[in-house]
Amino acid sequence: MSQAAKRVATSSVNWQKLADRLTSQHLPELNRLKGQNSTFSAVVNQLPADLPKIDFAALKKEMPTHASLLDSLQKQYEAISIPYGSIPEEYNKEITKWNEYNEARIKLHDLKTVDGAAEAKKVEEKWARAPPVEHFDRQHFVEYFPQLFYDLRYQKRIPDPCNVGLNETDQLELRFKDYKVLRRPDKVDDH
Repeated sequence: MSQAAKRVATSSVNWQKLADRLTSQHLPELNRLKGQNSTFSAVVNQLPADLPKIDFAALKKEMPTHASLLDSLQKQYEAISIPYGSIPEEYNKEITKWNEYNEARIKLHDLKTVDGAAEAKKVEEKWARAPPVEHFDRQHFVEYFPQLFYDLRYQKRIPDPCNVGLNETDQLELRFKDYKVLRRPDKVDDH
């Protein structure tokens, strides 16, 4: 086994532990990821642990007009050093920012989950107190189905049987709250 294969083999993913933590709906993605990982591991296992040696002297003899370009390529190629397991600092900063972003998303999701659970509990309590459906009357419809039925005695709503959306804005209420608004100045009130 080559050195690269040993390095990858020692840092392999615990697929069983990951499968235990995921729900069953994510199993196809996990299987696809396992396949991609095994393909990548097979490619890495075929490669040598070190970069291949290039004979830049022979290249300079074959292409003397490109000697300066080959010198710069040789310097860059020899400067490449990718030790296994070390991550450059700029990537570490990106990873840290990404982790902070995901932690904030997780906290927001947890808050939304708690709020949703509280709302669901309220709905369950409301329906636990409800009388049987056979005993419902008009007052119950208003209380248990406020989006469909309304009580104009205490709700500031306008009847909207065609669901046009009259109650989505307060423009109608502002326009007609005083019924004398439409009075014309040329009308006389003394008769």
